[in-house]
Amino acid sequence: MSTAPKWAPDVREAIPGLLPDEFYEARPELQKIRQAAHSKACSGDVLFYSSLARLSGMISHHTRAETGIGGRASLNIFAAVVGNSGAGKSTGSSLTRGLMPSPDEDFRDGLPVGSGEGIAEAFMGTVEEPTGEVIQRGKNVGDPVMRRVRKQVRHNAFFYVDEGQTIAKLGERNGSVLGETLRRAAVGETLGQTNASEERTRYVPAGSYNLGLLVGFQPSTAVPVLADASTGTPQRFLWSWADDPSIPDMPPAWPGEFERHPGHLKPDGPVDITFPLRVRTALWQERVARARGELEVPELDGHAGLIKVKVAAMLALLDGRAGVTDEDWQLAEVVWASSCAVRDALVVRAQREAAAERQREEDAKVHQVVREHEAKADADLALERVARLVQKHASQVGGITFGELNRRLASRDRKVARKSIDLAEARGWVFEEGDRLCVKTD
Repeated sequence: MSTAPKWAPDVREAIPGLLPDEFYEARPELQKIRQAAHSKACSGDVLFYSSLARLSGMISHHTRAETGIGGRASLNIFAAVVGNSGAGKSTGSSLTRGLMPSPDEDFRDGLPVGSGEGIAEAFMGTVEEPTGEVIQRGKNVGDPVMRRVRKQVRHNAFFYVDEGQTIAKLGERNGSVLGETLRRAAVGETLGQTNASEERTRYVPAGSYNLGLLVGFQPSTAVPVLADASTGTPQRFLWSWADDPSIPDMPPAWPGEFERHPGHLKPDGPVDITFPLRVRTALWQERVARARGELEVPELDGHAGLIKVKVAAMLALLDGRAGVTDEDWQLAEVVWASSCAVRDALVVRAQREAAAERQREEDAKVHQVVREHEAKADADLALERVARLVQKHASQVGGITFGELNRRLASRDRKVARKSIDLAEARGWVFEEGDRLCVKTD
């Protein structure tokens, strides 16, 4: 395990949401993940969340969590890593491939996200199936007649998006089903679309696949996603910082890959990850209280129980067990609390930025009013000055014609000549007599 520099504890405390040292020290496999990350100057948290998301897409779709609430829960995990450009958000995705190699050549590893249809397509392929008829003639007489059909041929995929803004932009396209597809995939629901043409039909049944997703965000691009809580999308993510002040000055040794990990398990039938009675009881009581309207949960915490169930199940599998222990659940709660701290810090940032933007708008409005007031004051002074000139020119014997006055005024004053004459008349300085302006005499 790596040794953190002396200044690390204080810095870690200043960044809410980093997984504590005690979390990594709790298990040899967690220590290994952190050491692997630090050996490559990568954040331990980034590699942990990256490995969690990728591993969730690699394990058998037969493996599910059983808590007694609803059906068997999928273990699909979505993770969001937040950091500025160059902070190492993408490093975790590449390192986890070396740390936990996939034993399955058909595993779709690190796919980009292009559309909702593309996500479903990752599990599709073309196969030959018997039609129920047999060949009647020729050398293959008696053999079944085959036909090529499109159907689900894969069960495991991991998607990686380097910049989360891409998801937001893709989701804004007309007719996009990306947001809905991601929300369905997060809980293992049916994916795909039914179209008139067979080649465009995609059907991936609920419970027939495992899918992990890792998304990199810059703080500014994460804010709009969190603001979209009404859709239920941000609630389905675990949130992590890309920074890790505990990376040591000198790199520790690469600890080597996991020779055996949950991705190697390929059961033929259902495998239920079980939970302690205490946990199941707590989950049940919360679910009932919410259903009765007795408990109101903050919008962004709507999937708290389910996400902790998934994390605890993955930690148990990583430790070689199909049953969650109290310690697994406690570690899952640490992960959830850390995720919430990151998420809440981003929400506070969003509120701060929104307040700053409102202040800028208010300042701009005030500045505009001041400018308008100053402009009006300047215009009033200009009118006053030109009105005095009108009085001066009209004071000559016999007054002055409008044409002569216009010629005597400077070009900049001619623009306000009419208003200045009106002002001079209103003040009683001049009066019109035919085509001339004259000065009143007492």
